[in-house]
Amino acid sequence: MKLLVAIPTYNEIENIEPFIKLVFDHIPAQAEILVVDDNSPDQTAAAVDKLAGQFPGRLHLLGRPCKQGLAQAYLAAFEWGMSRDFDIFLEMDADFSHNPRYIPEMLDKIQTCDVVIGSRNIKGGSVEGFTFIRNLLSKGGSLYSRTILGCPVKDLTGGFTMWRKSALEKIGLSAIISKGYSFQIEMKYKAFLAGCSMTEIPIVFSDRQQGKSKMSREIMLEALINVWIMKISSGRDTGLNQFVRFAITGGLGTITNLAIFFLCADLFGLPEIPVSVGCFLIAVTQNYIINHLWSFKIQTTGTGLSVKRWSIFTASSLLGLAVNITIMKLVLLNWALQYKFVAQACGIAAGMIVNFIVSKYAVFRIGKTVEKNI
Repeated sequence: MKLLVAIPTYNEIENIEPFIKLVFDHIPAQAEILVVDDNSPDQTAAAVDKLAGQFPGRLHLLGRPCKQGLAQAYLAAFEWGMSRDFDIFLEMDADFSHNPRYIPEMLDKIQTCDVVIGSRNIKGGSVEGFTFIRNLLSKGGSLYSRTILGCPVKDLTGGFTMWRKSALEKIGLSAIISKGYSFQIEMKYKAFLAGCSMTEIPIVFSDRQQGKSKMSREIMLEALINVWIMKISSGRDTGLNQFVRFAITGGLGTITNLAIFFLCADLFGLPEIPVSVGCFLIAVTQNYIINHLWSFKIQTTGTGLSVKRWSIFTASSLLGLAVNITIMKLVLLNWALQYKFVAQACGIAAGMIVNFIVSKYAVFRIGKTVEKNI
């Protein structure tokens, strides 16, 4: 299979020559490199053009008249390579953050997979040279995207990725909406939706030593917004959908609990404790039924209501209540709050998350799901 390494550049004069030489040291003899340069003022393109003489027929330059963004650079590279019958495509940054030493392993994995991802977020992967805040933003961005999209890829935001031509054809490159940072997220998500086989290998991601980062607030904002556009346009039912439905169901259960308590304790004067217990059981039963039929319907399709699962759900509700009270108390003990309901809100949120996790992975983990795991 013939490999094309795609390297987008903008003002990478300090890095481009030694980086290209290092990449050539780690790719097969028939593999080629395409540099896509956006008319860098620092003469990056001229440096590549001069270097091409040392690698005749293997180093190519695709110059563009102005800065058009990361996504357009890669899409142009994919189009260039697909028209020339390349089978494998590798995305790499020119700043040495993507170490070429991982290329042989990626080539080995691509023999049996459609997509191979150099991952910072799996066991053995890490970052070097990041500040705490930048590392937090990086991992938080990937977690944010995974949560909203319901996609199992651990490093959705990473840009060190190898693709089969067939995977790029399945994705439909003409429909890509991203311009910058979210391009990596969108490509992986669409590959996941298309049923491509995907694997991640651990890499050490090193912060650039020379040159200036191209990341900006505008690019990050685009990513935050585009993730929601991706989610809505896909029409997929994700874990986030389930959590929202679960929260709504919990709210309905609270209303039922309070309404019955008011009717029995306030209007009819029945004892508060047994009424409270009865209200809890009625509300839990209502929540169990709604969650079975609505919140987790993708998992429960074709199955009936069960006393056993109701019992587990009731136990998880009690666990959630215990977490609620514990967190509330801890917040009140450690922070001087003007309003105690803030502590209760923290407790409710923690309890709901615990209850949701138990419900999703224990109570309603039945039937076949439509997801394809990575």
